[in-house]
Amino acid sequence: MSPPGKSPSRKPPAAPPPGELEARVKRELKRLGKRLREARLARGLSQEQAAELIGVHAKYMPRLESGGANPTVATLVAASAAYGLTLCDLFSADEEGSSARDG
Repeated sequence: MSPPGKSPSRKPPAAPPPGELEARVKRELKRLGKRLREARLARGLSQEQAAELIGVHAKYMPRLESGGANPTVATLVAASAAYGLTLCDLFSADEEGSSARDG
């Protein structure tokens, strides 16, 4: 039991097994790319139009939407603003609940 006024000490989370972190990053980037593509299409924008709004090169959009790019926070903020979303919308759990399961 902890002394009065002190919270119990918590162990830091265990490090993921080798390769698991990289696999999770790839999964999340693909999920994020899919969400960005869906948001762009819902707005009726081409990749070129979206790139101009976001402030990235048009050749970056296919990589971004396929999960092959590692976007900066600034790019994600610009994309969310261009698509009328919040950052939370971009990262919320999808239908399969992958964020809840992986988190």
